[in-house]
Amino acid sequence: MITRTPAADRGSDSTRRRLFGAAALLLGVGLGVAAAGCGGSDRAEAAFAPVDGTESAYCDTYRAWQVHELDGGTGDDQPNPAAFRAYWKDYLEFNKTSLQQAPAEIRDDWIVSDRAIRTVLTPVLEKYDFDVERIAKEGTATEQALAEPTPEAREAQDAIHAYEDRVCGVAPPAAADVVFEADSSSKAYCTTLSTFNRGFEEVESSRFDPETMRAVFTSDSFTESLDSLEESAPADIAEDQEAVSEWFRTRWSDVIGEFDYDIRRIWLDGTPEDRAVFTLSHPDVVEQDSRLTAYEKQVCTA
Repeated sequence: MITRTPAADRGSDSTRRRLFGAAALLLGVGLGVAAAGCGGSDRAEAAFAPVDGTESAYCDTYRAWQVHELDGGTGDDQPNPAAFRAYWKDYLEFNKTSLQQAPAEIRDDWIVSDRAIRTVLTPVLEKYDFDVERIAKEGTATEQALAEPTPEAREAQDAIHAYEDRVCGVAPPAAADVVFEADSSSKAYCTTLSTFNRGFEEVESSRFDPETMRAVFTSDSFTESLDSLEESAPADIAEDQEAVSEWFRTRWSDVIGEFDYDIRRIWLDGTPEDRAVFTLSHPDVVEQDSRLTAYEKQVCTA
């Protein structure tokens, strides 16, 4: 379908990285929800300058839908056609509001995306009463082909995603532009990293339940895994891993504790710095984390 790909489903990121962008989806009924700006004590060790636009109405709308869809499910999650119809009504409202609020940089892309969703895909869903199984059985080849966006719509949506990832403050940093190669210590490190990521998988499978997050991220095993990652890190990334492990133990743990281990509150009530701390996009750690991401992708999960 011509829907906007959730950030959590883009690429082959690990569960840990999907967690940080987990709610990056669409927008729902809470169209007027804005970031409250509360939370977030002054914990800066270096100057932190929010990205221009992150506190805009557009990004407020974007983050509000993340929370709505995290709790209510995506289109593919809806249990029956009636629920899908209700979901789609909210989705169209999201498109309308986001188009109205879109910054100049992506307004033309939003026009293309909204037109494709509203005038191409929606009539087909209405024709088959929002029953995806009926479309698969009874739909024409053209109608079934709408499972994928047109090249024009895909290009527009990619541009929208890129803006949101860069500006709205809920996406983890991209992998660094550096090349790593496996060595004799890589296997032990990658095995330890896999164990570490299981905690994030547990959180993800719980739909980011605050009590599950609290249990996982305050456990002895979480702290022990951070220690083990430092001990097993290859020389090429040893300093990076030390910095990121310390970040998890201190500033990252401070933020999730302050918001009662609820990712929803971080997105809606957190400051830009709170979100940057949580996603590891903060200037104090972004370079180190992006190097670890490159290593994980090139060596551990290649």
